[in-house]
Amino acid sequence: MTPPPADSVTRRYNLYDPRSDIGFELGQAEYSLALLFDGERNLQAIVDAALAQHRIKVSPEKLAQFERKLLNLKLLSSEKTDHKKDLRDPATGITYGPLKEHLLINLVKTNPQPLLDHLYRLAPWCCRAAFILPLLALSLLSFVYLGAHLDSFMADASATYIHSYRWLLWHFPVILTSIALHELGHAMACRHYGVKVNDFGIGIYLLLATGWVRPVQTQWSQLPLNQRVITILAGPLVSLLYAGVGIALWAMFRDTQGVLPALFVVMIVASCISLIPTLLPIFNGDTYLAITEVLGQPRLRQRAFNYVKRHWRSAPQESLSPALRRLYWSTFLLTCLGWVIAWSFIAATLIRLFNHP
Repeated sequence: MTPPPADSVTRRYNLYDPRSDIGFELGQAEYSLALLFDGERNLQAIVDAALAQHRIKVSPEKLAQFERKLLNLKLLSSEKTDHKKDLRDPATGITYGPLKEHLLINLVKTNPQPLLDHLYRLAPWCCRAAFILPLLALSLLSFVYLGAHLDSFMADASATYIHSYRWLLWHFPVILTSIALHELGHAMACRHYGVKVNDFGIGIYLLLATGWVRPVQTQWSQLPLNQRVITILAGPLVSLLYAGVGIALWAMFRDTQGVLPALFVVMIVASCISLIPTLLPIFNGDTYLAITEVLGQPRLRQRAFNYVKRHWRSAPQESLSPALRRLYWSTFLLTCLGWVIAWSFIAATLIRLFNHP
């Protein structure tokens, strides 16, 4: 736990669980109330203690709601809950199970702010639209080129991934570079808008790479909506540019001998695979996060699926507006349809790749 600075006005406590890599923020009153849940007091005793010790007046009903919130966030545990199960990051709704603890290897975990300040002083132009938009246009044109030469690329991909093990030589360097640049895109966008980033990390999870950037939430939340969305989409933009570079290099060197053609094939394949969950809103990627930010509906998919499950079970529902009900149903149906289409496309691509002569 990190207490607030002595000169802090808001007096907020930052709690961090290194086992689950989940952080929470509690205000002074919330933190004082949370400490009163010692497993022995009942709600009325906590109400009395809050008034006597902290001069906090709260009703038993409000306190019960606060207790349920703490239990849902896994900040409290009870006889009916297991604190180690179903750990959820409230920012993403992603479940962290036991596999993460045993299979995730953290390679980098640092405070990147000094590096971001240095990079921004050297090249502030890299965050400007006049520099980024032409590169984005060239990257999109490279995908048009790839589509026009898809048969040639599939032949090279088959030779690289099926008929040899050369891809293993390049897989982790390529995918780690990709994720590092992706997260750097988020971080530099935050730096461009004056938001400090206090955590930057990269890890390996099986054959995949994962990364994270944690800006100072109070600063990021105060940005205008369009700037928040830009910081979210900056990561996929850099990944798109990285894939475009791979396509351009493959086009230039695909007829040469040696290991370089395999490297560029791996750059394209790894980048495209990592872009799928990032760009498609049916997954918990950056595009989905940007949409929920625009709609003002955090954890939209999680709440939509919970709403549908309660509807099917005829469980009591909270009062919702017709517009919100339509949003939940459309989110549920479009997500299910998108999952079917996405996984069918992936299966068809793999079948075509392995059946390629």
